[in-house]
Amino acid sequence: MKHNIRMSGFSYRLIPVETEDAQFIVDTRLEDEKKSEFVHEISPDVNIQIEWLNKYFEREGDYYFVAENLFTKKKEGLISIYNVKGTKAEWGRWVFKQGSLGALESVNLIYKIAFEKLGLSELYTKTIENNTAVVNFHKSINAKFRAILKDEFELNGKKYNAVEQYVDKDYYFSTLEENLDLKCQKLFERNMKNVIGSFNFHHYGVACLNIDEEFNKYKNYNKSDYFMDEVQGVKGLFITSDCKLPTMELLENLKNSNTVTPYLGLKSGIYHAGYLTKDIQKTYNFLINTLGAKVISDMKPSAYFKKRICFLMLKNTKIIELIEE
Repeated sequence: MKHNIRMSGFSYRLIPVETEDAQFIVDTRLEDEKKSEFVHEISPDVNIQIEWLNKYFEREGDYYFVAENLFTKKKEGLISIYNVKGTKAEWGRWVFKQGSLGALESVNLIYKIAFEKLGLSELYTKTIENNTAVVNFHKSINAKFRAILKDEFELNGKKYNAVEQYVDKDYYFSTLEENLDLKCQKLFERNMKNVIGSFNFHHYGVACLNIDEEFNKYKNYNKSDYFMDEVQGVKGLFITSDCKLPTMELLENLKNSNTVTPYLGLKSGIYHAGYLTKDIQKTYNFLINTLGAKVISDMKPSAYFKKRICFLMLKNTKIIELIEE
């Protein structure tokens, strides 16, 4: 169906499929014969694909997306939600160009679209049982198993059993989202290093009403010294662990400040990720001009780091702090 749903992640975004994507769909589907073994055949004739798209545009309950790389602006994959019945739907038509790293983030984004934008309560997949790579992918992200469906698919005159796996809304937000977001964030860090050269994770920032009360929640962590940053309007404390846990920055408002107030009450408490970068201006410019980030707090001297810092919001609403190294 014709729709205007878009959603951005750390490194990829999903945008509606358009008629001009017909050649891309054909090329992507035909690129790897092994990947096409367990999907319906597609004609190399682009005109046939255009005819299929025209019928798709008229079909209700069918949402087809292109996955675009935010760093390169190139289209790399396809994914869909379809067979919407009530508040449940199937997802599939999932295929990516060879060498693309966007498959995982596309799945994370399709769940967010289903549960946040379409108001669905469940997304399920039906995968040919012999397609172990895809079945195991769903297992790896801890999708739930529902059933083996006997002779569910027929391809080239042969019948196949299907494995039905699913994720419901409550399960996604309570169990899967944080882990999938973290994996997508790691890919983002890798992409940033490839472009910028110097982009290293330093800490997660936690908004607190009271630093000392918050610290009691963190087992296996050690305190450093408190610091006051009048420019940022916060009192802070960095805590570290000997157990390979990430460094955390606990922050509370100074008197008459509301710097962290908008971020209080978040599920995890974490509201930003801090990164060290040697060329902060280059990194700042790239995030704004290429990735479309917005400035939350522009460059200012940091009382703790003794260098410049700034806060930017990515298109997926995640906030990152740049720290001049």
